[in-house]
Amino acid sequence: MICISENSEAKDLIPIAKSIHMLVNKLPVAMRSKNKPGVRLEKGEVVDTNYEGYVLKVAIEKGEVIKATPILGPYSGLPVIVTPIKDNENNIVGAVGVVDITAGIFEDILTIARRPELYKFLPEDAFPK
Repeated sequence: MICISENSEAKDLIPIAKSIHMLVNKLPVAMRSKNKPGVRLEKGEVVDTNYEGYVLKVAIEKGEVIKATPILGPYSGLPVIVTPIKDNENNIVGAVGVVDITAGIFEDILTIARRPELYKFLPEDAFPK
């Protein structure tokens, strides 16, 4: 069983981060717990197991999805999307983010591809009618 908490270490996060990394076709992924540094993955490999991640920290602190372009760190100048991770009691235990090296093209695709058959798969706020 994979279980994460606010004190999970990078090694505990790797299986989940690796799954997300593969799911997004190996876009860079970063993940950390609330109280400990986390992990970064790029090109199918773990490249850092002591990653602090400023935007990850902001998402944990605010408890909301953050879309930003960092000005420092390994992803400076690249847009990132970070979401907090919550447990069953809605407590924030960490955050995970994807570096959007497409510079927002996923959002553009949703705008371009306003096909009615997609409505049933996407939430209203991501794909307004």
